[in-house]
This record gives sequence, structure tokens and C-alpha cells, in this order.
Amino acid sequence: MTNDNFIPLLVYIYLAFIGIAFLSSLNAFRLDFPIHLKVFSILLGLDFLVEFSSTVLVNWLHVRTNVPLYNSFMLVETMTYAWFFRTILTNRALKMTCTVFMITFPIFWVVLVFFVFGGIGAWNSYVYIVESLFTVCMAAAFYYQLFTAPNLIRLTTSPEFWIATGLIIFYTCNLPYLGMLNFITKEYFTLAQRLLMLLQILNIVMYSLITLAYLCQNTKRTTNTMRSSAF
Repeated sequence: MTNDNFIPLLVYIYLAFIGIAFLSSLNAFRLDFPIHLKVFSILLGLDFLVEFSSTVLVNWLHVRTNVPLYNSFMLVETMTYAWFFRTILTNRALKMTCTVFMITFPIFWVVLVFFVFGGIGAWNSYVYIVESLFTVCMAAAFYYQLFTAPNLIRLTTSPEFWIATGLIIFYTCNLPYLGMLNFITKEYFTLAQRLLMLLQILNIVMYSLITLAYLCQNTKRTTNTMRSSAF
């Protein structure tokens, strides 16, 4: 199988993993999970719609670019991440950092998209870099919060741990590629196409961990229910 055929196949596999993650996240409503997990589930649903629409536009309708769709969704995605971490972090300074970020980021997005990059049709690498750095830093801060907590926390049954892990892996590994996408596409187009395979693999890993996040909580609750029934 050639690279040209393998990349679309990875896209469909990746799309399937987003769908699985979203369907798994519906446990948040069925089992009455905390509000931040419900909101993250809604984000997954929007993510699936965006990726499905992008696939239809590029692979089926042969539209030249799907960049406006991604630039728009990046604003929604980043704001949701900021709210998510503001909800689960306990440090007051970090909460305030998330609040300030949520106020300033939309302004930053508008200025860069429309005044620096000249419109929503150009890939906004600066916005992506800010989103990635913020997400990785907040996820790392949550790691620190978990490992310094006064009470022991079983990480394997912590949805927030698995979500933070997936975000760290994806954004840390993917930042160099998407952060320099405009340059790589212009100067090394073949390399950009090959690196796209790595992007899809990282997406599959991230959404697998997010799926685990919602299923591990389900397993925990089921186990607790069985124990309660036994007594």
C-alpha cells in the first residue's frame, strides 16, 4: 500500500476512534458524572462533527482547504480546555491563570486570525502554539496536583488523569509539526505529507486514552455497586 493510500485510511481510522471516544463519553450523562466530564463529552461530539465535515469536504467534495473549519474550532476547543482545567485544578493561582486566559484568548485569536494572518483561510500556527503550550502546562500542573495530593488517588480509575495524559502526549509530540506547518508545507511538501501519518497516529493514541477515561470510571462505579449489593 502506498503512502497516498495509507494516509486516507488512517484518517478514517482516526475518525472512528473519535466516534468511539464520543460514544464512550456519553457515560458522563448516563451515570451522572461531574459537569467538567459532561462538557468535555460535548466537545468530543463537536470534534467528531468537525473532523467528519473536514473529511467530507476534502476527500469527497474535493474542496481545496479545510483550514477555516479548523481555525474556527480551535477557538472553541481551547476555551473548553481552559474551562476544564479551571474546574479540576485546586490551586487558586492556576485557577486565576485559566480565568485570565479565557478572557484574553478570544481577543488574541481575533487579532492573529484577521489582522496578522490576513483571514480565517490561513493556518494560524501562532494560535496553535499558544493552545498547545497552555494545554501541556495545565495538564502538567494537574499531574503535580495528583502526585502531591494528601490522599492517595487511584490513577487507573481517574478520568481526568487519562484525559490529561492524552492531551500531554498529543500536544507535546505534535507541536513542532503543526506549529511550523505553514513553513513545512511551503518548503518541504512531501515531508509534510509523511508527517501527517504521525499526526493521525497521535490522534488515535489520544482518543484511545480519552475513551479509557470514560470507561474506567464506568468500571469503577460498576465495581462499587456490586460491592454494595453484596452487603
